[in-house]
Amino acid sequence: MRVDRRAAGHALVALSVAAIVAALWQIGGPGQAQAERRDATRMQDLQALARHIQCRHRTGADPATEPAATIDCPLPDRLADPYTGATYVIGEVQDGEVALCAGFELASPPEPRWMRVQFDPDTGCLRVPLAGGDPPAR
Repeated sequence: MRVDRRAAGHALVALSVAAIVAALWQIGGPGQAQAERRDATRMQDLQALARHIQCRHRTGADPATEPAATIDCPLPDRLADPYTGATYVIGEVQDGEVALCAGFELASPPEPRWMRVQFDPDTGCLRVPLAGGDPPAR
């Protein structure tokens, strides 16, 4: 039985392309990875803003929810989304918490790295307590 080398080569190429397509479908491809990185940046920005707001509250700044540099509480690096330019939203204080919100691209953005905040993926908001000790170190 004689194998046609050209047909075997085409089959191998087709199999390779199918494997690449299946892998990209499984992991989401480069666009998915870029969206994950952008959402991770947004989450880091919200957490830095949360530490700033908690610091201002702890030092008695009024209003504590308005970002402003002080000697004890430097401003975070960014107050707006570096990809869209949209300002991060700081909600009103309710029940000793403030909501810090951003527009995330993915339905499941990364979880916050510290646990004294709650994240609502439906609204894109961190619920940050204003009382209860020091925020985590940077």
